[in-house]
Amino acid sequence: MFISKTGSTYHMNFWNTNKGRQLKSEAAKKRKEENSKKYTSLIERLNELNEMGKVYGFIKDMYKVLITGSRPFTDKMHQSTIKALSRSEFDEAKMVEQKANARGLIEKVNIVYNLVNELDGDKKQYYIDTYSAIPFVTSVKEQVEKRYWLSKKQMEGLNKVYKKYLKRKEKLDENNKGQS
Repeated sequence: MFISKTGSTYHMNFWNTNKGRQLKSEAAKKRKEENSKKYTSLIERLNELNEMGKVYGFIKDMYKVLITGSRPFTDKMHQSTIKALSRSEFDEAKMVEQKANARGLIEKVNIVYNLVNELDGDKKQYYIDTYSAIPFVTSVKEQVEKRYWLSKKQMEGLNKVYKKYLKRKEKLDENNKGQS
């Protein structure tokens, strides 16, 4: 307990004192040194990815823990980081292979994107935001161009959009022929 000059008493919080900060920073320095020795190859790999701008989310958090020593880096964290880095988006060879395999998928997504843009592109922003499939198709297109992969549900959704907009285009073409 600590008594202030005004006579009031309160419990001193160890972590809010300079001594606590000093101990925290010393422990962080020690962990940082340990991490740099124990996880050298992992830190180098994360440095490379960071320079390329590919470090985000969970991997960014683990990178900060390794670099700063702000908290202990457990074996479970290490295994999870290794598993996350094994994804194809972090391996250039796998990425090139996946990119080659995704050419057909990219073409299909572009066909749907062009169809939706043709029918809804000239609509007002409120209509696009509320009713149009443009935001969905744009999001799917960006993901395919970035990760070269779509989930089963995304493919099903894209197929539904394609069928719906193909019917709308056919009706529009019929109306245009009837008026000519």
